[in-house]
Amino acid sequence: MNIYKYNDYRRFLADYYDEKKKTSRTFSYRSFAAKAEIKSPVFLKEVISGDRNLTPQTMEKFVVALGLNDRESLFFRNLVRFNQAKTADEKQEYYAVMLTMNDYVKEHKLTADQYRYFETWYTPVIRELITLVPIDGDFGALGAKVIPSISAVQAREATKLLERIGLLEKSEAGYVQTEQSITGGTDLMNLVRRKFNSSMIERAVHANNTISPEERYVSGITLGVSKPCYDSLVAEIQQFRERIKSIVSNDRGSDRVYQFNVQLFPLTEPVVSKEDENA
Repeated sequence: MNIYKYNDYRRFLADYYDEKKKTSRTFSYRSFAAKAEIKSPVFLKEVISGDRNLTPQTMEKFVVALGLNDRESLFFRNLVRFNQAKTADEKQEYYAVMLTMNDYVKEHKLTADQYRYFETWYTPVIRELITLVPIDGDFGALGAKVIPSISAVQAREATKLLERIGLLEKSEAGYVQTEQSITGGTDLMNLVRRKFNSSMIERAVHANNTISPEERYVSGITLGVSKPCYDSLVAEIQQFRERIKSIVSNDRGSDRVYQFNVQLFPLTEPVVSKEDENA
């Protein structure tokens, strides 16, 4: 089995169990537990189902029972930590290690490139900006147009990434965008999008403090809502977002790249009403 194609260690263990059952009459949850020197005969089953997590100690016992080599063991450890991490920063740390392992990148090249697309806030900016600026190979000038500015190396690497994943094409007249877009609804993509959104919120703070009101719009409302009202607001925001995209698609005089953010997030824990308390 190729462990490098997995981004869920429980799925790997489930496939490992199924494969061993097909090829060995004596293999069972009990025999695995004995090999791992774990007392519970159904521990593997409980881990696969999500009822149990692996601790640092049991993770090492699994490494032995699975018969992983040094490199596979390193990947497995980071895969477990990635899946069980509590924060986005932790997940980023462990996934970054996984990406450095060539077999994984080879099997998941698009996923890895998608990760890198959202990893830096300025890559989507370069995708928009480079179609407006005739750079003629001057990536320093391209990077200087970004707010805050980025280096020539950063601008060049972002451009090469965009070309590699098919979001930009080079023509005689310069760079043009393709119709291809980054898609995917996996937990991994949600993770990197979360990091990207956090970066753009930081950019919004920077713009609010450094750019004149004539060139940026920032406003907000603090309000109390119910869950049904929240769902209605989300639907309204989604429709508004589509209208924004339609307006921009008909814009023929683009001369600047903007970031459009809409935030709707809780500022308090839910409050139980008196009616609910007395029900």
